[in-house]
Amino acid sequence: MGVLVRVPASVEGVPERLRNWTLRRADWRFLLPTPRPGRSVCYARGLLARAVEMISESTVDPGTNPVATCDLAVAVDPTPAILQAAWVALGPGGCCYSEWYGAIPGRQQRVHRLLESAGFGAVTCYWAWPWPSRTHARFWVPLQAPGGLEYFAGSRPEPRNALRRVGSAIVRFAWRLSTRLGLALPTCAVARKQGSRSSLATRATPKPQLQARTARSVEPWFFEMIRDGWSDWEFGPRPDRLSWLLLTGGQRAISKIVGLVFAEPDSRPHVAVKMPRVSESRDMLRKEAAILRAVHQLRPGGVPGVPRVLFFDARADGTILGETALTGIPLLNLLRRSNYRDFAWKGTRWLSELAGRPQPAPRTMWWDRLVERALGDFVSSFGAIVDTGMLRETSQALGSLRDLALVCEQRDFSPWNVLVGPDDQLVVLDWESAELQGLPGLDLLYFLTYLAFFLEDANPPTERLRESYRQMFDPSTFTGGISAECVAHYADHVGIDRGEFRSLRLLLWMLHSRSEYSHFTADTGGPPGRDKLRDSIFVQLWELEVRHGR
Repeated sequence: MGVLVRVPASVEGVPERLRNWTLRRADWRFLLPTPRPGRSVCYARGLLARAVEMISESTVDPGTNPVATCDLAVAVDPTPAILQAAWVALGPGGCCYSEWYGAIPGRQQRVHRLLESAGFGAVTCYWAWPWPSRTHARFWVPLQAPGGLEYFAGSRPEPRNALRRVGSAIVRFAWRLSTRLGLALPTCAVARKQGSRSSLATRATPKPQLQARTARSVEPWFFEMIRDGWSDWEFGPRPDRLSWLLLTGGQRAISKIVGLVFAEPDSRPHVAVKMPRVSESRDMLRKEAAILRAVHQLRPGGVPGVPRVLFFDARADGTILGETALTGIPLLNLLRRSNYRDFAWKGTRWLSELAGRPQPAPRTMWWDRLVERALGDFVSSFGAIVDTGMLRETSQALGSLRDLALVCEQRDFSPWNVLVGPDDQLVVLDWESAELQGLPGLDLLYFLTYLAFFLEDANPPTERLRESYRQMFDPSTFTGGISAECVAHYADHVGIDRGEFRSLRLLLWMLHSRSEYSHFTADTGGPPGRDKLRDSIFVQLWELEVRHGR
């Protein structure tokens, strides 16, 4: 019987919801030497089979019994016969990815034995959660790496509710116990066919000495590059063994994959590696690398709490950005009414220091780029559903802006991107949307708004959100009083008139509506309809600002 080879269609033309759902079923591919395999064979059906077809250059029908022609084989709860067929189908050095869901004591050791008895080596096991067979997995925890495993168990955020905190402690204990007993479900294994490397790895690991070394585990191609740079980055002696914890969260296909790299058995991650799930995200990584380098040049010694770029590499097999791993707990997970003022002031001071004390810049230097363009985009995107009188009032308010200092805008300074580090200092992540020569106050207004929303459980847009936003204009309320203090401090530090903040808030929500409109367009596969446009959170915030802002 001849080998039936299928060449998949490009993922770029697939509607966002279907593309995201399918690609997320194959996020395990980033555990491979390279996430873009050449020829693959899948011994499963349904969504997993479609995902394998989407990520591969071509796929082979397993019923044609391929022999030594594949780079990747995929199976779920495989029998010894399927494992043997996968071994036969793979070329030398090809990789097998398998998921094991049976609840058997010592499952991890059993998986090792079955794969090794079939001829595979360098067996590397992960625990995925949630189960990838049911929904999108967000974590891929290394089971043979005590450092990475301990970091994961110890870094889970504490719930606000006392009863839930007790439950969380029990869950963490269960995680540790289940991994020690080999009971973690599912066990996701990556293994390599013994022999010289195939095209799956050879393209991405050109160093000949790697081909001669007997690997103890399957590693991504850039681990050797990290080993080589370890001492130069002042992390200590060159590590012999690296592991990583893969984070595959995010709501959309453009969300990046993040891997935290450990020098075992150290439980502190030193490197954070970002990778694009789809090609559209490559430019975002390139931009983030450039911005991070520029941010650290703003002052001698760099900016505390901002990751430093260690390396950036773009090639056909994949683009990667390596940064220093700055860890902490998301501010939103720590937020309470008792510490709300402290966190609001921490964010305010951090942004004030980032801005420095710049001199005002003439409107002609920034108006077209930062205001006129945003207003035009807003009208073009949402003009069909917004009130023309509100647009006219907004245009007049923006026209009243005077000369303003230019500062570095982070543009996603939010309680989910701001962490509280081990030293109680702020860590700020995700800089790909930043504007190095942006307008002052926008990050602060965004931060204070969402800080109040999270404190008052005002997400998503509900009447509670609208009430929370209105309270921010009233200094006699809890959040309004603190917000007024923070805005006054920032305005005095940066040197801008407090009266400018109303116009800046109008501009803020129009700016953020751009990404929302892009998401709507991706979701619908074309221009979104009026009902979809009305779902815009940022348009609703803009309307609230026009009606109630001061």
